Amino acid sequence: MYRGMWASYAKAGLTANPDEPDLNRFASDGALKTLRNGLANYRSKKQVLKGKYVLNPQAAEVALNASPATVTVTDCIDDSNFLVYNLSGEPINDVPGGRRSARATVTNLAAGGWKVTSFGVQDVGSC
Repeated sequence: MYRGMWASYAKAGLTANPDEPDLNRFASDGALKTLRNGLANYRSKKQVLKGKYVLNPQAAEVALNASPATVTVTDCIDDSNFLVYNLSGEPINDVPGGRRSARATVTNLAAGGWKVTSFGVQDVGSC
């Protein structure tokens, strides 16, 4: 789910589409709202996102007996090659991203299945 969320965000970023159907497949609750709001913000500025993330997620905490069951994922996302562009294809700035510490909660939403329900990403250089 975690990798799927980031892949769907990258896909949605190509057109800054906050209504990309795959977002809802992998994210819910606060995570989905954060992704959609970010994409809507890029779209309002006539910007898009291109490139790839390098992910290395690890299960940090597993609470399968909790109600609902959750897994906490930690990561050091490298977004050096995932940049913001204007609609003509030119980079907004020439400052690449970098390695960022991330933490996400993946929750078993029963009939909705497992989805990322919250996440946070720190500043470049945080991992």
